[in-house]
Amino acid sequence: MDAIDEPSRPDAEPAPETRAATPSVTAVVVAHEPGEWFEETIDSLVTQDYPRLDIMVIDGAGEHDLAERLRKVAPAATLLDASDTTGFAAAANTAMETDLTSAFLLICHDDVALAPDAVRTLVTESLRSNAGITGPKLVAWDYPEQLQHVGLVADRFAVTSEVVDSAELDQEQYDTVTDVFVVPTACLLVRTTLFRELSGYDPVITRRGEDVDLCWRAQLRGARVIVAPDALVRHREQLVERTGVDDIRRTRARHQVRTVMVNSSRPSLFVTLPLMAALSLFEFFIALMTLNFTHARDVAHAWTWNIGRLTEVRRRRKFVRSTVETSDADVRALQQLGSVRINACVRGQIGRGERRFGNELVSAIQTGTARFAVLSWVLVVIFVLFGSRQLLTSGPAAVGDFAAFPSSAGELVGDWWSGWVHRDLGSAAAVPTGYGLAGVTAWLLGGSPGLVRTWLVLGPVFVGLLGAWRLLGVTGSRRAQIGSLVGYAALPLAWASIAAASMPGLIDFALSPWLLAGAFRVQASAPYRVATGAVQGIVRASIGLGTAVGLSVIFEPAASIIVPIVFAGVLVGSFIAVHPAGAHRLLGAAPLVVLVGSLVALPHTIGLVGSNFSWDVFAGGRTGSAATVSLQELTRFSVGPIATNPLVWLLGVACLVPLLLGRSWRFDLGVRLWTVALSAWGVALVASRGLLDFGLPDPALLIAPAAAAVAGLLGLAVVTVEHDLRRSGFGWRQALVPVALVAAVAGSLPTLGLIETGRWGLARQGFEEAMPFVDPGVDGSYRVVWVGAPEILPAEGRPLQGGLAWVATLDGLPTVTDRTVAPNAGSADLMVDVLDRVMTGSTQRGGRLLGGLGVRYVVLLERLAPAPFSSESQARPTPDVVVGAFGRQLDLRQIVGSNSAMRVYENTEWTSVRAAAVAGFDQAVTEIADLEIDPLTGTVGVLSGTGHDITGSIPDGTEILVSQTPDTNWVLSVGDEEAPRRVANGWSHAFLPASGGEAKLSYQTPFSHRAVVVAQLAVLILLAVDRLRRQFWGARS
Repeated sequence: MDAIDEPSRPDAEPAPETRAATPSVTAVVVAHEPGEWFEETIDSLVTQDYPRLDIMVIDGAGEHDLAERLRKVAPAATLLDASDTTGFAAAANTAMETDLTSAFLLICHDDVALAPDAVRTLVTESLRSNAGITGPKLVAWDYPEQLQHVGLVADRFAVTSEVVDSAELDQEQYDTVTDVFVVPTACLLVRTTLFRELSGYDPVITRRGEDVDLCWRAQLRGARVIVAPDALVRHREQLVERTGVDDIRRTRARHQVRTVMVNSSRPSLFVTLPLMAALSLFEFFIALMTLNFTHARDVAHAWTWNIGRLTEVRRRRKFVRSTVETSDADVRALQQLGSVRINACVRGQIGRGERRFGNELVSAIQTGTARFAVLSWVLVVIFVLFGSRQLLTSGPAAVGDFAAFPSSAGELVGDWWSGWVHRDLGSAAAVPTGYGLAGVTAWLLGGSPGLVRTWLVLGPVFVGLLGAWRLLGVTGSRRAQIGSLVGYAALPLAWASIAAASMPGLIDFALSPWLLAGAFRVQASAPYRVATGAVQGIVRASIGLGTAVGLSVIFEPAASIIVPIVFAGVLVGSFIAVHPAGAHRLLGAAPLVVLVGSLVALPHTIGLVGSNFSWDVFAGGRTGSAATVSLQELTRFSVGPIATNPLVWLLGVACLVPLLLGRSWRFDLGVRLWTVALSAWGVALVASRGLLDFGLPDPALLIAPAAAAVAGLLGLAVVTVEHDLRRSGFGWRQALVPVALVAAVAGSLPTLGLIETGRWGLARQGFEEAMPFVDPGVDGSYRVVWVGAPEILPAEGRPLQGGLAWVATLDGLPTVTDRTVAPNAGSADLMVDVLDRVMTGSTQRGGRLLGGLGVRYVVLLERLAPAPFSSESQARPTPDVVVGAFGRQLDLRQIVGSNSAMRVYENTEWTSVRAAAVAGFDQAVTEIADLEIDPLTGTVGVLSGTGHDITGSIPDGTEILVSQTPDTNWVLSVGDEEAPRRVANGWSHAFLPASGGEAKLSYQTPFSHRAVVVAQLAVLILLAVDRLRRQFWGARS
């Protein structure tokens, strides 16, 4: 039978029921490949003491031997073929296609056995109570003394709950006729007229939920739904085992949404659907937090499945509303108040049916500690979102590492795919894949780069918090996980990184707890012991650890710096604790971790190898000179423009608990966490004191492992109290616990004060409106050289003398594709040489030298953001000697009236990055230094803009100077003819077109680069598939 899209009421009302003492009943048994119990089901109908009972069996599967089996037990029964239908509901509806004359229908599954008086009892009670639908008491097939269902209650969301408790014994405690909202379809008695008026079951609901829909519509029609417990029916209830398909959660969730959309009145729908969506979103979030992607998919599918059927839903609603004879408020009064699922969670109880379709969510919040865990997560999420409210509404300002996205998502993807970066003097290098994927995401979202950019800032925070939650998951203590989660959120590091616009700090905030947990798993000492073999355990843990590191590197190339810090801390801690077991595993896993991480970040790896492992990629413009951050600031995680209160140090009291009270693995793990924290602080302190001959990245990145270790110690303190305190006699140990608790609470207070601004202290506005740059479309494209302290530059810089760094950008402010230092420096050394000559006073014609590099503006930056969005106290003043050196240049004119956060110089001898010049314009120039005497003159800017395909008009009889790192993959075409090239200015190249006209300068991306990118994506997909496969297998096992 085909599914009914828009049921209609019969043209003529059926004949009224006869008032015979024994109204006729037709038992409709829907069979689907029944087992050996089928004969007992039919026999229980044949042996009923009710005289006017006919039996109709509907074969929903087209089983060839069903007729013979039926004939042996009930020769007079009717067999109806419904093998062309799908699901119980559609099969049951085929009974209406026959000439039904009975007053009642007894609709049954094929796995029930009725007591001999069940039909008589049901009919009698239906007539006495004037009920439209009547259900029996259902008990377990093999244990009739165990209750299964005595009707069901339901809420406005179509979620049902049992009246009886799980495995409750039948002691006649429910033997009273009762109004219920739902009677299970296993066995129910329905008036034939009512069933026809309702057009039967909803045929779209194939299984699970058809009972709720039918009873809801019956009550909208004005009919009563009751349960008559004196009618006893045994029920096998083994649908999953019979079908082999465990889709309970998926089908029930989607049918709940459909039932609400179809049966709720319009006013009720406006309230119920948003509430239902909010509950689904919460369930989806919990599923993601527990990495139960199958559960999350089922929740999302419930909505996408129904949204894809809105037209059919509207037709169904129209029919249902035509049958309504009572108010929606009357039906609502019969439903349970609130949410069945939330009420079950709050009570710490869950009924049998609820456990079948929602056990992942409910079991996660069933116990007192786990309900507290969910509450903790909710409060932490609210804390983060409320503290980020201004970022969510207006986006993060384009300062520091939070560079703006290009004008379109397509441009960002194109930059990633091209293999060329414009920053500095240009070079063949890969844009970090993370930003390419961000561009793809923005494109999929309909071109919403602002939204993606905001979540690039906040996303690492949530990833780090999830890592902190899972760090101590192996301990089996939910309270410990809560301690780590809340502790990590309470530490100022993430918020200081946002205030400082430090992407390295945020990325390693996300990575550190995963890296710690991965190192412990590789080491495989208690409580991280693994059941698999030694080699298999090392390989599996190393792959996971390498994947985490690689995913961090595709956003922040310097992120991998903390890997040796963590490994060294864990190793040293193991020896200090006199439990070095697993040290060899950690050392042996290191090469595999490096290999996997290198494959995940393949383009970056190849670029790094090709540059002979350029340290500029990791140093962030730092040279090893002393910095301004102190030990006190490092241990308070106060590494940004916000100053944190020394109360943060009180968290250290709670961190001492595992060392003072811990025994066995709690003490060992505490020692390892402490050595990791001390190692991270030690490395950051050594770097800040200028004791190294090379620079290290942002201090926020370096101390991220310390923050993760502190969070782990806070959680471990909880485990220690749970396991070890009770073994000690009364004394100072018991007194230490409340002191540590008070200290932890007090140490968290400074972070609570940071939510006031709604931006975590990040500036409200960037330099967009403060820069006096000229539109490049007027005179041609140009470079801007930014000089300042590494932590305030608008992108990661390359090192200069005096603790300064520099970065050059094309046509103004940088975009996110300019943010990281490319392994391939290109001709960047030329810029360093020119800036050194200016800063040391070796020349007073720095403008001419810079002009040969396409530089029009030099910006000496002293603050992270323009005034008044940053205070003078946060300034990093440029040394007077440097200011004086730039001021003495004869061809650099300081622009008066610039924002007080910077000094801007305009080059009066500049030449456009792409300029048309007369033939032989540079014949006297063999190196860039020659421009000091023979400057470039008579050029005009052409082909302005950024990107990798630049078009425009060029004059006839000229050469086209392109002031960037020479690369043969750059091609200039006029018409269909490619122009030859030559070396220009001793370092760049010039094209010699045969004629003028419309020209195109394009970068022809090497096949090797795209092959590497595709290989990287393949690695990411394989790792994702492997992770999902293991997750799915784990869920099914």
